[in-house]
Amino acid sequence: MNKKLHVAAFLALLVFLPIVASAAGLTIRLFSGGNYLQGGDLNGGLNGWTDYWKASYRESGYPNQAGSFNSVHFGFLGGGDLIFQLSPRFGIGLGLEYFEASKSSTLTFQSTSSNLTWTIKGKASAVPVKASLFYFVPLGKNVTLSIHGGAGYYWAQTRLESNTVSTAPVIEYLIDAKAAGIGFHGGLGLEWKLFPKVNFLMEAVGRYASLTGFEGETTIVGSGSWKGKLYYWEAKNSYLARYGYIDLLAGTPGGTGLLLSREAKVDFSGICLRGGIVIRL
Repeated sequence: MNKKLHVAAFLALLVFLPIVASAAGLTIRLFSGGNYLQGGDLNGGLNGWTDYWKASYRESGYPNQAGSFNSVHFGFLGGGDLIFQLSPRFGIGLGLEYFEASKSSTLTFQSTSSNLTWTIKGKASAVPVKASLFYFVPLGKNVTLSIHGGAGYYWAQTRLESNTVSTAPVIEYLIDAKAAGIGFHGGLGLEWKLFPKVNFLMEAVGRYASLTGFEGETTIVGSGSWKGKLYYWEAKNSYLARYGYIDLLAGTPGGTGLLLSREAKVDFSGICLRGGIVIRL
């Protein structure tokens, strides 16, 4: 993997050196905002966690239950672009971002003799390094339309937590897994002039990046840990006709009732609305 990245970086340098040398100027964009991502198997698997354990506790004598699963979708984003202006209207940019989304779900189970509270949390985050083509259209003296699109390399991380509180001590089950891959993006924004070389930016950006191949470690606090790959599977049992599940395993999923299995696909595709400043040097 490192050798491939070194080759890619060298080829990118060969492409960008002539662009930098011929650039008519530089533009810096700094931005932050709200982020939405789809989640993919992260949400499907965590939803399956709740289906499975609600049914399991019901069968174990906990008929009174409250709470439901909350999908992982919303979070924040921040980053910037360095744009080499080939002309007043065209530019080539290199960018770096960080974005994440996380959400917790709390469920309660009650039997005739005890109460139990179960909390799960899912989190997905990524750091994409992006290359983009920019096109700027003046709409008047003080307003500019900006259009851009391109591709990026995403370093991504997924974290899952499970905490159970009852008369026994808290049980913590933690999964941390990482992967990397290619994604694509495109955006449309408006710039308003604040000062001669400084603009205010408002922009909407769409993103496609569905990543697989997550590897990492599962830790049961106070018990131990193991390494493996993140898998998603669907199965059935005596009290559920079909449920999804996500977990980090040392081997592929198996057992009776298995309907399908694959390496988990965490979908970072989504949209973001962001604001910031544009500085033209």
